Amino acid sequence: MRSATADGLTWRIDPRADRADELAPGKVMFLTGRAVGRVLDVRREGADLAVTIGPVDITEVIRDGRFATDRPVAFDKVVVYSAEDPFWAQTESEPDPDASGGGGSGGSGGGGGSGSGGRIPGFSAPIGQTTGLAGPREGPVTREGRPPLPPPRLGGPIDAVAGAFRLTPTCCAGGIGAHFHYDREGVRLDGNVELLLTKPSGGFDLVIEGGRITTAKFQIEGGVGLRLKVAGATKVGTQGNIHPYITVPVDFTVPLGQFLGVPFSATINQALEIRTAFSAKDGNIKAEGEYTFTGGLGFGYDKGRFGPPGPQGFTTKNSITNSITGPSVGVNGLLVTYQVRFHVGIGAFGFTTGLYVGLTAAVGLSVGSALGSPITVCKGTGVSLSTDFGVGYTLPAPVVNVINFFLRVFKAKPIERRGGIGSSATFFAKAEIVPDIPLCRA
Repeated sequence: MRSATADGLTWRIDPRADRADELAPGKVMFLTGRAVGRVLDVRREGADLAVTIGPVDITEVIRDGRFATDRPVAFDKVVVYSAEDPFWAQTESEPDPDASGGGGSGGSGGGGGSGSGGRIPGFSAPIGQTTGLAGPREGPVTREGRPPLPPPRLGGPIDAVAGAFRLTPTCCAGGIGAHFHYDREGVRLDGNVELLLTKPSGGFDLVIEGGRITTAKFQIEGGVGLRLKVAGATKVGTQGNIHPYITVPVDFTVPLGQFLGVPFSATINQALEIRTAFSAKDGNIKAEGEYTFTGGLGFGYDKGRFGPPGPQGFTTKNSITNSITGPSVGVNGLLVTYQVRFHVGIGAFGFTTGLYVGLTAAVGLSVGSALGSPITVCKGTGVSLSTDFGVGYTLPAPVVNVINFFLRVFKAKPIERRGGIGSSATFFAKAEIVPDIPLCRA
């Protein structure tokens, strides 16, 4: 391998390399533990052979074998890979029938709301127009102009860019999280989300027979809670509402060595979805909360069935509802969805294939108009936590859409959103209104 683009899609190799002449669209390239995927395009670029790849199911790479740990894998010494500012890092969100999240409905007078389904508490429909991508990239994405993959570095926080968002993802000894900041066209957002962990570790067992998954177990221990702190404000009201999906362009990786000759790694990545619902030009909202739970993240799969997933014992440590502030003449809301996902397998960035388990936290906030005072100012929250798990790969719909748009440059076959086996479950959902009176429930 000679080089790669930072976005993880195109790998440049020596055309004289063994079996390089066999690479063709539709085949699977397995070059390194990170350079693996289905070939979408192959072409000569100068002295290099440029190979663009997409995701692949692990059973298309491995037909038979058992891959298991004999001791827990510690996430204390990680290698950090950055994709720089890839074109797929900030995309415009769209409805996802598989998504789940906290939210609300109702909300006249002073605001408020309860319920579920991913809506902003306090609104039965979006207020104003959502611009989606504020500050889009100039011009189309082309083969040229994509930066090279930077060298990896040892762990610790790292600054990252995703379109108009500035990010600082962190991992792993005390937790996994990301700080985000956005300040564009009269809208400002600042926040921090963390999965709180105490000495996280993991174990796995994967059996593949004849290209089929027969047994799979993956468990992450050390989970203790979730912490969220967020603030948003606008000077432009409904005209500036945004709804981006942000893939944090950083992999935190622990190399595990070779299993039957296959270089497995444990990888952690994160994503955010943010939706603002400001109804006034002085709109603002601020809140913070913390939740704890028992049991680790994980799943078991045997004889074609998934066992019950964790975690359990969810409790509120600091109520986010009680912390909400946001004096404004209008009703304002904010929905923040955070996902952290653990992988064991092969591949890079979103194209990792193998065992995976993820935690998704969706927190919807609303605060009523200050014009409701002195009667009351209503506050509403919706919180949900869910887990998704399986063997193979899964990609967010907005990311798949933007990558497939890019692949038109190559006239390549679109990538699929999922491969392999998987399932999901919601283990906590709660809506709250303060004060709990008819005016706020309306």
